Amino acid sequence: MKKPHRLARLAAATGIGIAGLGSTGVLLPSLLGGSAIAGATPICVPAGTTGLTALVVATTGLTINGQTEDATGCDIGIYVGPAITGVTISNDTVSGANNEGIFAEQTSGLLISHSTIKNNAAHPNPALQSDGGITLAGVASSTVDSNTVTGNNDGGIYVVDNGPVDPGAPNAGPGAPVPATGDTVSNNVVSGNPAGCGIIFATHNTGGSVVGGSITGNTITGSPGVFTAAGPDVGGIVVAAASVGATVSNVTVSGNTVTGSYEGGIIVHSHAPHDVVSGTTITNNVLPGGNNWGRTNGPPATAGVIIGVDLLPSALAATITGTVVSANTISNQFYGIWISGVPTVTTTPANAITTSPGGTAIYNTPAPGSGYWLGATDGGIFNYGTAGFHGSAGSLTLNQPIVGMAGTQDQGGYWLAASDGGIFNYGDAPFFGSAGSLKLNKPVVGMAATPYVPGANGAPAAPAGLGYWLVASDGGIFNYGDAAFYGSAGALKLNKPIVGMAATPDGKGYWLVASDGGIFNYGDAAFYGSAGAQKLNKPIVGMAATPDGKGYWLAASDGGIFNYGDASFFGSAGSLKLNQPVIGIASVGTTTSG
Repeated sequence: MKKPHRLARLAAATGIGIAGLGSTGVLLPSLLGGSAIAGATPICVPAGTTGLTALVVATTGLTINGQTEDATGCDIGIYVGPAITGVTISNDTVSGANNEGIFAEQTSGLLISHSTIKNNAAHPNPALQSDGGITLAGVASSTVDSNTVTGNNDGGIYVVDNGPVDPGAPNAGPGAPVPATGDTVSNNVVSGNPAGCGIIFATHNTGGSVVGGSITGNTITGSPGVFTAAGPDVGGIVVAAASVGATVSNVTVSGNTVTGSYEGGIIVHSHAPHDVVSGTTITNNVLPGGNNWGRTNGPPATAGVIIGVDLLPSALAATITGTVVSANTISNQFYGIWISGVPTVTTTPANAITTSPGGTAIYNTPAPGSGYWLGATDGGIFNYGTAGFHGSAGSLTLNQPIVGMAGTQDQGGYWLAASDGGIFNYGDAPFFGSAGSLKLNKPVVGMAATPYVPGANGAPAAPAGLGYWLVASDGGIFNYGDAAFYGSAGALKLNKPIVGMAATPDGKGYWLVASDGGIFNYGDAAFYGSAGAQKLNKPIVGMAATPDGKGYWLAASDGGIFNYGDASFFGSAGSLKLNQPVIGIASVGTTTSG
């Protein structure tokens, strides 16, 4: 039995034909080794040019039916390489692979059905973009139907493009992008796949594409509140352009049931510069609750469907067009449908949406630059214009008072900073570090966050919206994440202490503001005026910049607002009786604040 097993693997790897393997398209039990023979050691052979090994390397027309592949020690369970067409895998069990249970690339006519793909990505290679259960990269006209996909680290079923970035392999793929075209993922049961999404149709290559295809009749079940060593059971269905200049078009998501996912139940996302997602149809799905319990991709609470673009400069804008979200049943979610940066989404025929207490059936995030937040020393938040409420520290017992805040680029969250340098994050604002454990010369008085800044060909550069600055009352600067240092007022003799700061739109400069309204500018931050010469009713406590960086607002402790440059006036809390004084301000659509 061992000799035929070894020949079968070598034949698959080298293309040498063996009767019963390539010629008949049937993988005979006598040719299958590994876990099919009790006590046998799997033989792992090269999987094409991927740089990985596989237990089984398919040949054209191969049928694998009713077998058990224990791929322990191999990188891939079953590998279907370029131009290996017409492969059928049915009633099979594939488990134990270091990376993918099944990995197919640049092929067509593949059928994976009625199989169990479990406990793969046992030792995932960090160089891989897609691993876990099943990965189809640059595959056309293929079907993944009626399988059980469970217990795979790093996710369930991935349909992605291929190219110089081979999502399923450490080695580079073809020199030009190869699209995923017309693939069907249907009637699968997907659960318990930590650290990765349930089902994904997405791009990884510059100029890559996913064209057509459908995600229908699948059941995805997550595990709210459960974290494994690999991470949470992310779950969800994702349709995304996630690489520069990529397109995803005409994908249908219909008749699926998704519950308890760490991210939104169904997500349509356009991530990178010049990305376009068009013609996505989301119909007749059932989202019974608990999705987005991890508060990801914008919504600060549970959400059924999330449709959003990353906020980029207008010349690099990503877009989502022609999206239909109709006739879905969404229940027990705070947000039924969350829409961010997408001007038109068709929602007829109507969806049946019931929200949890205080929730919103269909929520559109505000346009950038059309409102702002104020934060109080007890962590309370006041929102004006189109700025949304994402949570507060008002009910917490704080070691030190809140002294500053900053908003995220997509206006879906904000940070609060305490005077000891502690950081509190809300909505989609991540944590990058704090000065809470440092011995400070002077207390922290404000903060600002970095913006997204594109690099060559629009790819993310530094900063990339992944950091923030803290400023102390003596003008000292503390930088975290991708926030760079451009200078400070720490060595100056100040008339009044610094009370806040704001960053420029390109992240290459910032302003500091003193309590008398004086302005100090660093890097590429320009001066547009100050309140230094005015007699103020109450001291200035913070500032925020406009989205284009050609103006800013100053906020006083009584809620009064002073605007300079192209900063417009939207209102103030100056006439209100406040329980606690105002301590900062942040602008919708910018990452700056005091």
